[in-house]
Amino acid sequence: MAELVTIAEFDNVNQAYVFKSRLEAEGIRVFLQNENLTNLIGIGGFASVKVQVALPDSFKAMDVLYED
Repeated sequence: MAELVTIAEFDNVNQAYVFKSRLEAEGIRVFLQNENLTNLIGIGGFASVKVQVALPDSFKAMDVLYED
């Protein structure tokens, strides 16, 4: 498996899911780190959801992140 890189962090898990869907629509495999921890801690917690992709997909994923 290729090395995973974090390309975005969200305080809200719902925002992370929206971004994940956009990436998956582009054919990019996405992993969310801390998604369950954020749900347990709740709003105002100290954990953020990290959106991670494989290193070879990171440039394409960054293009999706910064689309208008």
